[in-house]
Amino acid sequence: MIMSFIRSTRLHQYKVGEAAYISINALLPIALLLLTNGFNSLYPALALVLLSKWRIIALRPRFWWMSIKANAVDLLFGISIAILLSMLHSPTPQLVAQVVVVLCYEVWLLYLKPRSDTLSVILQAGIAQFLALVVLFNLSADLNDFLVLLGCWVIGYSAARHVLGVYNEELIDLLSSFWALLLAQFGWLLYHWTLAYDIGLTIKIPQIALLILVLSFTLTRLYAAAKNDQLKDIAVRLSALFSVGLLLVIIIFSHWDVTI
Repeated sequence: MIMSFIRSTRLHQYKVGEAAYISINALLPIALLLLTNGFNSLYPALALVLLSKWRIIALRPRFWWMSIKANAVDLLFGISIAILLSMLHSPTPQLVAQVVVVLCYEVWLLYLKPRSDTLSVILQAGIAQFLALVVLFNLSADLNDFLVLLGCWVIGYSAARHVLGVYNEELIDLLSSFWALLLAQFGWLLYHWTLAYDIGLTIKIPQIALLILVLSFTLTRLYAAAKNDQLKDIAVRLSALFSVGLLLVIIIFSHWDVTI
């Protein structure tokens, strides 16, 4: 009788805690929108995103760095969302686009972020990397080259580590650093040749975000095939042809008529 009561109490507490967690996550994107439009400033929304990640430092200090690396992709995505909302508010509010961004953050927090299967983890890393690069290169005109390269390195390292972690890669730090270095090199080249696609908003889509998205997809596919002992010559050739084809479409056939 007593054990049954304890189990039911714990179950009730778990359900209450889960409901509270879902409610907080559902309200966070809306709060970011209200703060951005209410204060006409990025900083309140950015502060709220950082405060929402309090669990990162809820551990002992010696675990902080490990916790930051484990949550880096989610943190990058949240910061990118806050900056996007701010950019879509100034100089003139673009409410429809802001609502779309809020809905995307809702999907991230309530559906994609809690999932830990391989496909979801890869999607988390790819989406966060793409969005962070879009934001970084939209801000690149106001940043010096060192900050842009540092941003590329952090974005690349975080995304690669997020994907490699799901495969229990032994050389996770080395391979993540290699991808970060490669992305930083692309960043250096395209920082001096920043082309972007005009989508009719304050935000432009920089070429580097699309190029890296294609390259990331190909390398991830090949890495997964190698890990599952399914890497064959035909797979490498098809992946290479697919990537080259997409890159040619992006570079040659798209109308890159805006320079950030």
